[in-house]
Amino acid sequence: MKSSLAGLFCLALLAGCGNDRAPNPLAAAVGAAAKTGMAKLKGKSDATPANPAQAPSPQDLRAELAKAGQPILLVSSKTLGQTGFLGVSDAKGGVLTWATPDGATFTQRDGVLIQTRGLGFDLMSAQVPSVGQLLRTGTPYERVYFFLGPDDQGTRRTYTCVTSPVGRESIDVLARSHATTHVTETCTRSSGGGKVTNEFWIEGTTIRQSRQWVSAGLGYVDFARVID
Repeated sequence: MKSSLAGLFCLALLAGCGNDRAPNPLAAAVGAAAKTGMAKLKGKSDATPANPAQAPSPQDLRAELAKAGQPILLVSSKTLGQTGFLGVSDAKGGVLTWATPDGATFTQRDGVLIQTRGLGFDLMSAQVPSVGQLLRTGTPYERVYFFLGPDDQGTRRTYTCVTSPVGRESIDVLARSHATTHVTETCTRSSGGGKVTNEFWIEGTTIRQSRQWVSAGLGYVDFARVID
């Protein structure tokens, strides 16, 4: 694993990444793959796992994150085995770039992933559906992913996609309930075979939670919009 991957979630790791920076107002943690509750990372180089019995409640953690006064995205990578809270580093209309202090980023357009940087298995860019297209179940559309190969040559992958309804679902995002419409997006590669299946939980016109494919190396990443 590249060091950039290890640094990706230093913003919010329970076990603690050595950090000589000043404490980040978003610094928080989700410990032991969220099995033992939540604890704040103090930003000290000798940070150690918090005692779950002393960890703040999800409500308290939400209140602490809200003090930053900016949107917060919860990102979880099963491949990396890590979970972290990210803040916005750049915003242009509906395009938000979520970043860690080490410079790794996820860029989304209205909640749909269009680009990553600093992961080692990056999605260079993507042509993606709008939220409206995701909600028009049964209507096919095209997705296009762009990657760099080992020789730095660009690779284009084109998929034909369609969404299908799962139903209305109430989901909990860090101690807050949201009424959403759950849809599954199935994308079949136009040539060369292969399939991608993404999941979206949409609240009004906001993608509140999702599981989206990033790349062959990173697989799927979970996103949850904690604070708007």
